[in-house]
Amino acid sequence: MDAVSRHIPRGREADPEVDRGALIDLRRVGGVLRRRWMILCAAMAAAIVIAAAAYLAAEPRYLATAQVALERTAEQVIKVDSVIPTTDPDSAAVDTEVQVLRSPELIGRVVDRLKLERDPAFNEAAGQGQPTAQPDLIGRQRAIGTLLNGLTVKRDGLSYAISVSFEGATPVQSAQIANALVDDYVSGQVGSKTEATHRARGFLEQRLQDLRAQVVGAERAVADYRAAHNLFAVSEASSVTQQELSGLSTQLAQAKAENAAAQARLSAARAQLSGGRTGEELGDSLDSPVVSQLRAQRAEVAREVGALEKRYGPRHPDLVRAQSQLRVADQQIAAEVQRIVSNVAIQASIANQRAGSLAGSVAQSEGKLASDNAASVRLNELERNAESARTLYQAFLDRYRQTVAQSGLERSDAYIVSRARVPGAPSSPNMLIYAAMAVVGGLGIGVLLVVLLQLLERGIETSDAIEESLGLSTLASIPDANTLPGYRKLGPPAPPAELLLKRPQSTYAEAFRTLRTSIQFAEAAGPIRVVAITSAVPGEGKTTTAMGLARAVAAAGGKVLLIDADARRRASSRQFTDNVKLGLDEVLAGQATLEQAIVKDSMSGAFLLPQRLDSKGVGLTESPRLAELIEEVRGRYDLVILDTPPVLPVDEARVIASMADGVVFLVRWRKTPTKAASVALRRLYDVHAEMLGAVLTLVDVGEQERAGYEDGGTFLKAYRPYYAD
Repeated sequence: MDAVSRHIPRGREADPEVDRGALIDLRRVGGVLRRRWMILCAAMAAAIVIAAAAYLAAEPRYLATAQVALERTAEQVIKVDSVIPTTDPDSAAVDTEVQVLRSPELIGRVVDRLKLERDPAFNEAAGQGQPTAQPDLIGRQRAIGTLLNGLTVKRDGLSYAISVSFEGATPVQSAQIANALVDDYVSGQVGSKTEATHRARGFLEQRLQDLRAQVVGAERAVADYRAAHNLFAVSEASSVTQQELSGLSTQLAQAKAENAAAQARLSAARAQLSGGRTGEELGDSLDSPVVSQLRAQRAEVAREVGALEKRYGPRHPDLVRAQSQLRVADQQIAAEVQRIVSNVAIQASIANQRAGSLAGSVAQSEGKLASDNAASVRLNELERNAESARTLYQAFLDRYRQTVAQSGLERSDAYIVSRARVPGAPSSPNMLIYAAMAVVGGLGIGVLLVVLLQLLERGIETSDAIEESLGLSTLASIPDANTLPGYRKLGPPAPPAELLLKRPQSTYAEAFRTLRTSIQFAEAAGPIRVVAITSAVPGEGKTTTAMGLARAVAAAGGKVLLIDADARRRASSRQFTDNVKLGLDEVLAGQATLEQAIVKDSMSGAFLLPQRLDSKGVGLTESPRLAELIEEVRGRYDLVILDTPPVLPVDEARVIASMADGVVFLVRWRKTPTKAASVALRRLYDVHAEMLGAVLTLVDVGEQERAGYEDGGTFLKAYRPYYAD
């Protein structure tokens, strides 16, 4: 496990269920902003000045607004389908019309109508040269772009109304442009429908001429084909051949029936005649009026003969005459019957011939019908083509009549709700908007500068930062005496090393007493008798802290020895005494005893083992006597303080720190880079130095109080009654 991670205080272990990186410390953010309040105020002031200058320099603009709405129900004079269908508008249709109102084509018509390409406000090049007869296409495009920049078209909520606003340099021109735009939009819809109707009418006329020629050609082809193949239709269901065949078939059936009847009568008559009968039983004879008359006469004569036979003898002249009349009557009847039989034979022959003739005609008609059926396949195709052409022609003719009927009834799908009025006051510049921009811009720039400065800071500011970044607990926070409330104007009444004794009830003295107590109760492997004071880089206040700690322990009645272990700077020796004749180098070299070299502080009673200021020695750790010396003084004093050099520039500090019972690591407030402190700590852990904790030095308590850090400075006002600075 990493040496740094082993020394993280148990109280600061992260909760595994809480993502600390995702949390925002609002108090810390507020503190940073309070600390950088001057930057925020400067950014705000600069933003206000810039906004005021921009407001005064801005050109006044005037906003004019017109409003149009889409028709929800279209007026219908005649019930025909229009060329451009009219449908109830929906949300998408309204949004589409908003884009139409911003279309370059519509804007171009407004530019042409108002001649805006000649206006320098819309075309900067318009006032630079003489106008020409040629159209200025580039100027027209500039005017369209300028008009579009000042144009605002938006839908009013969820309604069918659309607001058209234009912001221009003059109030009258702004209203003219807004009104011209809605006028051209409404009239353009009517024009579009009229133009579409005219185009449809011309197309239908041309198409009707073509279709009329096609219909005539198709019908002519049908007529020619019928004539060529004698396919004349009597009705929709039959042709001439079919009607003729139907009639012949009926006649043939009738003729066959008549022929059969005639042949039957003829056969019966011949059979009767061949059997010796007179044929009087024939139905034809009975039906004959002549035979009936003759039979009536014969019956009368037969009655007369019968009467005469009863009255006279066979030779009576009357009987003979009557019998003669009876024979004449029979002869006449036989002759008439014979004539009837002959007539039946003739009729049977005629019926037979007629049936044969009809049968031939039927056969001929059937052949003709078969030929016609084969030809009717092509005829049907020609008739279908003709019918299709007629149907298409009729459809186009009906549509053409509808188009002609609706010509002149075109109406716009939108109407003007309100026209733009000439604005009485400019719409921009708006003072409130500029003020809001100044506030937002100033705050934004100020915050950005604060964040940038905060990111550029590499120092440590709070005990929490020490624990999180270095893994050390904070032993104390030593203020910068010049920043204490009572010393800000006139300065401290004594040097920092002496202020502890001259102002024992001050905040400064209390900080060293806190450090003394923290060391006394710090967690370590054994008793803490030897403490090394070190830092990562020079200038962290090691000597002042070591002297202040020694005097704080001595003031509490403890026996304390401060050893100046910095062979290069010898700062402790310079501040405690001016003339050192015997020092640490002589003791290590055996040239003097410890008692001869130790100097007592007259102000606090603390003891100091200094170094001669003119000594040439630069490596205390090269003498094996140093470890023995530390062991020797460990038993004589309650606390031995080693004032060591910084760790990063002088490696000697690590060796001396490894000999101590504990190491106090100094971090200068907002100055010591976190990376340098981390590297120094790793080097100390490499020599198994026992780290007691870290001390924040030279803390600006005024800045700390303003920033709101929770290291004591925040509560300075509340603590002030306890101190006597």
